[in-house]
Amino acid sequence: MAVCVSPPVRAADWYTGAVAPADRDAWIVSVDASTTLSSQGSQFAGATVTAAPQDDLLVSGPRVRLDGLIGSYRTETGNGRNAIGEQAEVAAMAGYAWVMPDAALSAFVGLNVRHNETSQFDNSLPSDSTRVGLKTALDYYARPTASTMIHATGSYSTTFNAYYGRVRAGFASVAGGYIGPEFALLGDDYYRQWRAGIHLSGMQFGAVQLGVSAGYLHDQASKGGLYTTIDLRTGF
Repeated sequence: MAVCVSPPVRAADWYTGAVAPADRDAWIVSVDASTTLSSQGSQFAGATVTAAPQDDLLVSGPRVRLDGLIGSYRTETGNGRNAIGEQAEVAAMAGYAWVMPDAALSAFVGLNVRHNETSQFDNSLPSDSTRVGLKTALDYYARPTASTMIHATGSYSTTFNAYYGRVRAGFASVAGGYIGPEFALLGDDYYRQWRAGIHLSGMQFGAVQLGVSAGYLHDQASKGGLYTTIDLRTGF
């Protein structure tokens, strides 16, 4: 889910949870992209490519995965003032997916490289750092009934002890897809945030699935605020 240097200011981890494709989408490769904006100034964008070396993504088997992330955040420095940081990450992982009639569980492990660069107001923290470490990820998607869904995803990386977890539940919507509550918890050694909101996910537009969510967030640097997330998924 490292090469050690002096601890810098660290940004939150980010992970795109893969929503199970519709039965007609027997993809070999899926592409997931997500963007999150907040009223506090933090913003992240990332993409995940998942491939099935054997069969397709609707059949149990091995998986390979590539993650990419860029973003910015705010965190506290040693003198109590906020610093602005920028983050970039790439990760390569291998894993396995267990696909059941109404559920799918995937597990991954691999390596990631993460860079943090911080504009700061004192000398208590280094301005930038790059680390290589181990990253693991889990993803679970299920449809308990024909009109309900639950999706739980999470990751952990030894680079800056970054973690991310997101849980969504939903009911079939008249607009298509599912609507319901979501909760997310993310952070690392220096940055912590939680989010609670409502999502509308799994809406189909041709070969693209769209999801949107919005709600309240809280972190230790800028306290309370609002967030919006847009998720896109496609494949071939």
